Amino acid sequence: MEKFRLLTTADIECKVKQINEKGAVLLLYKTARTDMDILDETVGADNWDCSYREIKGNLYCIIGIRFETVHGDRWVYKSDCGIESREDDEGNQKKGEASDAFKRSGFKWGIGRELYSAPFIWIPANKIQYAPNSNRKTYDRFSVTRIEYDEQRRIKTLSIRNDSTGFDVFFWTSDTKVMIDPPIKDEPKEPKAPEVRCERCGKTWGPYKNSKGETVGVEQHVEISRKKCNGMVLCPSCAVEYLQMKKNAPAV
Repeated sequence: MEKFRLLTTADIECKVKQINEKGAVLLLYKTARTDMDILDETVGADNWDCSYREIKGNLYCIIGIRFETVHGDRWVYKSDCGIESREDDEGNQKKGEASDAFKRSGFKWGIGRELYSAPFIWIPANKIQYAPNSNRKTYDRFSVTRIEYDEQRRIKTLSIRNDSTGFDVFFWTSDTKVMIDPPIKDEPKEPKAPEVRCERCGKTWGPYKNSKGETVGVEQHVEISRKKCNGMVLCPSCAVEYLQMKKNAPAV
């Protein structure tokens, strides 16, 4: 029997495992329908079967595949147990357990086993739309837009999009071993005012309001001080004192 093919972007689903005000952790998974489709296309719908058995309270799914040999048909079986899904209003938790057991049994056959090589998927908060009045819930849906594998059938490139916003939110490649994320542009900042010291008291100062309520920057004040204070650079307080003394100085 040939190997089961690797999963494509159409075969893989994304779900939010954890979420908080800083961001969310995503998991990749396959559905039971994907396993069924791949079994049909690889071995044929007539050459596989499944059954369920409860062992010590755990529900096991057994997937059998028929092989043709020189001595006739031979069936090979592999099985695994599932986990109950959360109970809902319709009581579908048992159905979820059966589906999970089927998918886990499919892993035993190698269907989708490459998902175990997925990297840690972290989506920062600025790429998620949180539910109103909540930082622990989102209605956003995510999908895999690109996936590539190496010769060992391990994931080497992965890209994920937020379908609710239409933006790519995650890109990873094993070539760098890190998540590649476009840098967030900082908001333009006001240029820092130059630090100037008063030639009289040695102190520095910043922008201030003049008697007209207008803001006077440091550079603007320096020009005024040099013009009115005989070329000296004085802070606002010293400039006022100097001009007052100059005004009250006796005429020669």
